[in-house]
Amino acid sequence: MEILNVEEVVKRIRIYLKRDTMRPYFVISDDVKICAELKRIFGDFEKIYVSDFCAGDFLPDTDRLVEKLKTFGNNVLCFGLGEYIYFTGQENILRRLQDENFNRKIIFVCRGITNLLERLADEDFKFRTNHICKAGGKENFSVVKYGFDVNVSTDAKNFSELLKLAEGGKNNLTVQSNLPLRNVKEINTFYDAIKNEEPHFKVSPDALNEEQWREYFFDNNCEGYPPEHWRSFAAGFKNKIFNPYLKYAFEHSATYEEYRKNLFFALLDIEDEKIFEEFYSLRKAAVKNISTQYLDEYLERLKNFPDAVKYLTDNTGEERRAMIEFIQGRNAIPSVFKKNYSAMNDYLTDYDFGDEEITIYFRRYKKIKLCNVDDENFKKHVHEIALGRPYNKFETRQKILDNADKNAKLYWLDALGVEFLGYIKTKATQLGLSAQIQIARADLPTLTFQNKNFYDDWSGDKFDKNQQLDDLKHSTEKFDANGKCSAPIYIDDELRIINDVLDEIKKTLANHRVEKIILTSDHGASRLAVMYGHENKFKLKSVGEHSGRCCPINEFDEKPDCAIEENGFWVLANYDRFAGGRLSSVEVHGGATLEEILVPIIEFSLQTANNEVKIPALQKTDDAFDFLLD
Repeated sequence: MEILNVEEVVKRIRIYLKRDTMRPYFVISDDVKICAELKRIFGDFEKIYVSDFCAGDFLPDTDRLVEKLKTFGNNVLCFGLGEYIYFTGQENILRRLQDENFNRKIIFVCRGITNLLERLADEDFKFRTNHICKAGGKENFSVVKYGFDVNVSTDAKNFSELLKLAEGGKNNLTVQSNLPLRNVKEINTFYDAIKNEEPHFKVSPDALNEEQWREYFFDNNCEGYPPEHWRSFAAGFKNKIFNPYLKYAFEHSATYEEYRKNLFFALLDIEDEKIFEEFYSLRKAAVKNISTQYLDEYLERLKNFPDAVKYLTDNTGEERRAMIEFIQGRNAIPSVFKKNYSAMNDYLTDYDFGDEEITIYFRRYKKIKLCNVDDENFKKHVHEIALGRPYNKFETRQKILDNADKNAKLYWLDALGVEFLGYIKTKATQLGLSAQIQIARADLPTLTFQNKNFYDDWSGDKFDKNQQLDDLKHSTEKFDANGKCSAPIYIDDELRIINDVLDEIKKTLANHRVEKIILTSDHGASRLAVMYGHENKFKLKSVGEHSGRCCPINEFDEKPDCAIEENGFWVLANYDRFAGGRLSSVEVHGGATLEEILVPIIEFSLQTANNEVKIPALQKTDDAFDFLLD
């Protein structure tokens, strides 16, 4: 079909107007400037728009349109028919209008349906020669249709508004509509919306869920979020992950859910030791505040790793307990255990008792307690101590407290033994506390009823008794199926309780309600007396009490060499048990081993330049293991 300029189109129209036919005339024109020029030239014609017969998100009422066209007493220019058919494919209206006779001359100015009108012209010679012409120019529509689930601002809120804008000469438009439109780009998800704005965006649509894509569409800032946040994963879409471990997890994750899982598991794939060391630290920080959704699976997989401790952190109680279980029965503590479990490293730190024998004793005691091993040499040493009784070189608790500052506030933590002094001293420094420590001996037997006068008789202010540590040592919740605590996983809870106590002390001192706080206890407790204890050969009239660690004196029996007679009881100073006592499962007290009878008396105050706590230097070794026995 011949392409005409505006002047030639006007001539064709004027010829049509002079003819006696009442069938309509069609002008093909994709150039909005030509459409506007025709509107100006035929300014005395009635103007009608197809969009006026379209309400909201519905197709135009073409029956009403045809009826309206028949009512005019003047010639008519009609706009929007081409756009309507272009977007909907409703071609039948053309055939109807093509053969319709009106009362006045009707000229349809059509955009977007050149090929369709040319086909109709080829089918009907009379139509082609007398009722249609084609103007020059070509402009393509570019319309993006957003589904209503993609709630974004668009040029048109429905089909009626789209048609009206197109009739006005707009080519690049966005619309929200539920109609099945043609020749538009459909956006039904926020992922599609992002792809529309960023054509080179190559991320899989499964990488995020729809809600996350929605948030990303409106705000694609991904900086400053926690490692586990989906935006930290999405930062990889723009190559803005600078943390090497997070970047590694991202590169091995097709989706955000895979990324979250890989934050836990990616470390297991690293073989290069230098990279591993870097990734371990970065991973520990990354997963510190993540929920334990994948932790159980992570721990289960590590059961097949001979060096499982290497991959564990002290972020969670589950991991710390898993580390304790890993070293059960070992004669050596791997250096990586102490490196990865800082609190346990502090627990194992030596405290200098001013007596080398006792310092070494508690070094060995703590390691045996932690590793749950049978050490015959240590048991023999304990028996020797039972006879030599070196605890007598320490003052009684009562004598030390009699000379203590009565303006201090007294804190009784039940069952706090001196095994925790290295840990307490380290933590005190970290909290900014000065800790003046003295070692005292409790009264025998090491039972609470025999050792509570110090608290009852204290004339100064005092905290309520804290029994958490003692309750833990007697807790049935730590038993295994056989009724005996198979691994001392409760040590982690012991340290947590002590942490809470020190935090409470620091807070009280920081509030300046008191200048000094004295922390002490009624007695300690023994794990090894549970691990090693067996009923001794003596058959007594009296029944053993407190797991057989002591028994009332009676006139018919002879006191064993390893027992001490005091306060109406025979008290065992080794790991034997008198018959009749119920076997404990976690720890026990009542006897006279060093861990039961020695208790700390610690005067805390806020640290100043003049009273800083001096922590003994830790022994460093390049060996892979810190050997248990001396």
